[in-house]
Amino acid sequence: MPLLFCAPLCAADGLDIPRSVDLALKNNLYVKLAAADGEIRKAEALAAAARLLPQVEFSVSQERTFKENLTAMGFGHAPGGGTYLLGPFNTFDARLRLVLDALDLSSRNAARSRREERKTAVLRLELVKEQITAAAALAYLDVLRCAAAQNSAAAGRELAENLRVLAEHKHAAGTATGLDVVRAKTSEAEESLRTIRARTSLEESRLRLKHLLGLPLSERLTLTEELSFTPDPAFDPDKAVTGALAARLEIAVAKAELSAGEYALRAAKGARLPVVSVSGSAAMSGSVADHNDALVGDMAIAARLPLFSGGRINSGIDRASAVKTQAESRMADAEVQVEEEVRIAFFRLQAYAEEVETSSMAVTLAEQELEMARNRFAAGAGDNVEVVNAQTALSRARDSRVDALSRHKEANIRLTLALGRMKDLKF
Repeated sequence: MPLLFCAPLCAADGLDIPRSVDLALKNNLYVKLAAADGEIRKAEALAAAARLLPQVEFSVSQERTFKENLTAMGFGHAPGGGTYLLGPFNTFDARLRLVLDALDLSSRNAARSRREERKTAVLRLELVKEQITAAAALAYLDVLRCAAAQNSAAAGRELAENLRVLAEHKHAAGTATGLDVVRAKTSEAEESLRTIRARTSLEESRLRLKHLLGLPLSERLTLTEELSFTPDPAFDPDKAVTGALAARLEIAVAKAELSAGEYALRAAKGARLPVVSVSGSAAMSGSVADHNDALVGDMAIAARLPLFSGGRINSGIDRASAVKTQAESRMADAEVQVEEEVRIAFFRLQAYAEEVETSSMAVTLAEQELEMARNRFAAGAGDNVEVVNAQTALSRARDSRVDALSRHKEANIRLTLALGRMKDLKF
């Protein structure tokens, strides 16, 4: 069935794959961390972009100067060699100031790099959601596998109990030995041990699933899906690889990281270029507010060119270049990794489908063997060695079929993940 994102309900009412995915995406820690990282990158991108915009500020001041030495300010000496003193007086200033870096290539490229980093964070969040979707499906599958293994073990225990009863009846009738009874009891004990271990594995898998989905660990969990086999549609591995390279979020993340690295390197190199800024202000200036005030103002244009930075610019360029090289390496490796995952998942899906078919045949043959051995023992044609051996073979065949079914389902999930189409998963 397709994975549709639906509103979470009480897990005790029946938990299916879509609801499991919905709960995981809502409650999982890694989704929350990725979402928070996206908000951090967004804030950093906005802060970097703000440096390219005009910076406007307003200030108001009222000062009281009690004495000012004009001679010390270069206005000469008073007659007789004294000093000119002025004061007390008031100064009022209400000023609106604007500053704009009209030409700053370094900051412009740094803002572009931050914008790409924000894009990377958004893509990573979607990637984490895909991975959590797959993790939820795999954890759900593990519970189904353990439940099927427990059912298989319970069926084996019930069969062993019936054979033990048969051996006891034949021993009481004098047509079987005490060794037959002991052998049957040993087989029953071994099947009971399998049942205990299967029950333990099932409880552990349920706890892991509830943890992943963010459910209370004490909550009762009822799954509505069953472990079954569905034939796979035909796949063309080459076309699948091409589609995966276009759809996989890991490729998109690697491309965004590479783009961010390229802009960061441009920004580091741009630190050597001049920065041209324009500023201006307008103010109401006087002695006090609303008294002898007048409109004053200024405008300025300035250029800054770094001549010596003590190696700061060169170290920034070296670091940005190394980061860009890392991004290039990750990009190249991501493409190879995607192709490898698709081809391996495709091969495993085919192999496990064959395993399901073979293991199903083995179960059928083991059931026939057990039936014939039991009939021979019931007819007194021999002891129950053949019966116990056939019972053991049937238990192994059932376990193998459960493992084959679960591996086939897991391969289907991993192939869907490798193709970048987790939302299209059919379980």
